[in-house]
Amino acid sequence: MRVSELSTRSAVPISSIKYYLREGLLHSGVRTATNQAEYGESHVRRLGLIRSMIEIGELPLARVRAVLAAVDDDTVTLHDAFGAVMHGLDDLPDAHDTDPDLAAAHHEVIAWMTDRHWHIDPAAPAHHRLAELITTMRRFGLPVSLTDFDAAADHAESAARGEVAYARAKDERAAAVESMIVGTVITERILLEIRRLSLESASFHLEHADTLSPFSRTGD
Repeated sequence: MRVSELSTRSAVPISSIKYYLREGLLHSGVRTATNQAEYGESHVRRLGLIRSMIEIGELPLARVRAVLAAVDDDTVTLHDAFGAVMHGLDDLPDAHDTDPDLAAAHHEVIAWMTDRHWHIDPAAPAHHRLAELITTMRRFGLPVSLTDFDAAADHAESAARGEVAYARAKDERAAAVESMIVGTVITERILLEIRRLSLESASFHLEHADTLSPFSRTGD
């Protein structure tokens, strides 16, 4: 297919395709003339992966390049390729040793993950971010504990097994990684919106508890 068809199939503008080619993020097509090349399904898939990282994951170009390098390197396990995606979705925060509350919270997070038998890369940003969030809640007077989130963690763990298994079943590494990016980011946003809806509904039912019928109070 020509670049115009590739653009249509991938929903990526021609200007962006040419930029990705110049940056080496997209492999070259088969040259058919001085200014023409033919592209195939591998280019469509690659552009889908790039698009998912930039538009869905909002990854900067340097992280996109790092993930693509992991995808292209067959010596990198699929787990490590997934790790490149997960770690690329956030920045590693500043060191915790200057903030005793934050350091203590991080120790709690590590202990909590250990109790759950979660094997997490020390370089992963997520457990550092979790410690930051717990510390912030406590500083606003909310006496939270990691165990308060056990039920949410149980649900997340169960769902994650299905998501990862689905991604790993893909025929191509690029498709597997794209599935992880889209599934992770979109699912997180879906859960956030569901929580916001549930909070508004709970507030409404508590506000009008005296006037609602017993059936209505259940939220059904």
